[in-house]
Amino acid sequence: MKTSIILLAQHISMVKQCLASIRRSTAGTYELIVINDGGSDEIDRLLSMDKKGIVTLTSQERIGVAAGYNLGAAQAKGDLLVFLRDHMTLSKGWLKSLTSCLKHCPDAAMVGPVSNGVSGVQHVSIPVPINSIEQLSVIARAFIAEHAGQTQRVTRLLSQMLAVRKSAYDKLGGFDERFGLESFEDDDFCYRAMQAGYGLYIAKDCFVRYLQPPDLFPDDAYWYGKLLHANKAKAAEKWGLDISQALLRWKNKITVSLCMIVKNEEQTLDRCLSSVSDLVDEIIIVDTGSDDQTKQIARKYTDRVFEFVWVNDFSKARNYAFSQATQEYILWLDADDVILPTDAEKFKELLAGLEWTVDSVSMNYILARDEYGNVMTSLRRNRLVKREKRFQWIGFVHEYLQVAGNIHYADINITHDRMHGNSDRNLHIYENHEATGELFSSRDLFYYGNELADHRLWERAMEKYDQFLQRPDGWVEDRIRACGRAADCAAELGCINEAKAKALQSFVYALPRAEICCRLGHLHIKEEKFEDAIFWYKLATELKKPTDSFAILQHSNWTWVPHLQLCVCYDRLGQRELAFRHNEIAAGFVPNEPSVVGNRAYFKGLGLA
Repeated sequence: MKTSIILLAQHISMVKQCLASIRRSTAGTYELIVINDGGSDEIDRLLSMDKKGIVTLTSQERIGVAAGYNLGAAQAKGDLLVFLRDHMTLSKGWLKSLTSCLKHCPDAAMVGPVSNGVSGVQHVSIPVPINSIEQLSVIARAFIAEHAGQTQRVTRLLSQMLAVRKSAYDKLGGFDERFGLESFEDDDFCYRAMQAGYGLYIAKDCFVRYLQPPDLFPDDAYWYGKLLHANKAKAAEKWGLDISQALLRWKNKITVSLCMIVKNEEQTLDRCLSSVSDLVDEIIIVDTGSDDQTKQIARKYTDRVFEFVWVNDFSKARNYAFSQATQEYILWLDADDVILPTDAEKFKELLAGLEWTVDSVSMNYILARDEYGNVMTSLRRNRLVKREKRFQWIGFVHEYLQVAGNIHYADINITHDRMHGNSDRNLHIYENHEATGELFSSRDLFYYGNELADHRLWERAMEKYDQFLQRPDGWVEDRIRACGRAADCAAELGCINEAKAKALQSFVYALPRAEICCRLGHLHIKEEKFEDAIFWYKLATELKKPTDSFAILQHSNWTWVPHLQLCVCYDRLGQRELAFRHNEIAAGFVPNEPSVVGNRAYFKGLGLA
């Protein structure tokens, strides 16, 4: 790829340093075209001293960025045009980073670097001032080492340094010269590129230094603000909208890799894949040791089936699956998850127009429904993540995806089809890690307690919950759930007072939850303390459901369950009218629930229905 570097020279105090950085930091052959914008005699003299074949174009009038870049491009012979302002200083490896990005992103029309002191997504913070070439070299090497090969697709790039394929430049018609000296010529150029279906990228391993240039008109302190305002109006007149905001909110169809890890999932995998195969662009299945028909079922949907030697670590398997993805976004599912038809339609709408700035999409995870289809338990999970962010899975069991950035909360459900079949496997993993003396994280302790409780190992489960609650860093939702489950364990052991204390401990971490109040009501019923039980069930009916999307709620406890239990309590106390009333309230939520139906028959026999 032959390169033409087009340098817009406007400040004699900066041109010399910029030229030196080009000569010092650019490997291979290239064409250098310098636009002397404003016809500075000093710049002409400086350029005449350079004997390495600079093509000099002089404009006696100051024409600015768009016209200056177009003037240089008209003379360029390269198939890659690098547009550059004189207040940018290049670092070694810059051209290789930009061209590598173009090579690996065939849809890219243009690519830019990261830099200090600039606006938008290309900005990176540098903790120390860059006062020398040596400091710049050190920082540039660090970026190359840390971000080698990393790219980020964006909708806006700055014209201060911009590499553009000549073919794309010609198709787009160059920069719009109506914007004069500077500002909005880059937004306009990017907007046209996006409309044409081109990709815009940042090469994250390319760092160049930005220096604040001197004012072109030092006698007019407000010249740039007035120019910015005028050009914003010109862009709005041209397009009928604010193109800067349009670029920030740009939506486009995205491509998706489905990544799954499986083992002996022949009972559920076909239903899972059939529910999602039409929604994604590729399917990646990582098998961790199946000895049934799992792999054969997977190959009906994809040829990208990989073997992974199991190492007692779910995160390592999931991270390996993610590493095989090639599309813009990654969707993850378990084999016992499905996307139901109504949610599939919502998913299609999401894929057809997702904002470019979205790093992750959070979706509802429906863990349980009742027999009438009502959601009983749900939570939210980050299900769709931008591949270039390289988010990682954490935790060897009950792993979680560590995400950051711009999260979009979608009204899309992923439905859990059945209890996962790896319960024994999970418990053995925890026990094996514990046997090696490994220190568990707070999160691991909580989920270890859950596995023990699921296996009815009540005392051991309570021990893990206590260890977890003594830690200072546990997630509040896990703390509330740990109190509730520890209460259940104590109740199973016949320790009712201890169970109450464990349940009440949850109030330390948050306002009372209906789930805990219903537990306390149930414990008092076990002791036949019906008036005390009524207090807790009534409180459950009066609570305001948390609006936090991360709250893990059992919806039945916030709707019909406390009313049904109040029916029981009032009936035991002989208050039949109140009992009947609460059964009818419960019926408003679940009219066909067997207990509700049975109660109605009971009250009818009493002449109350």
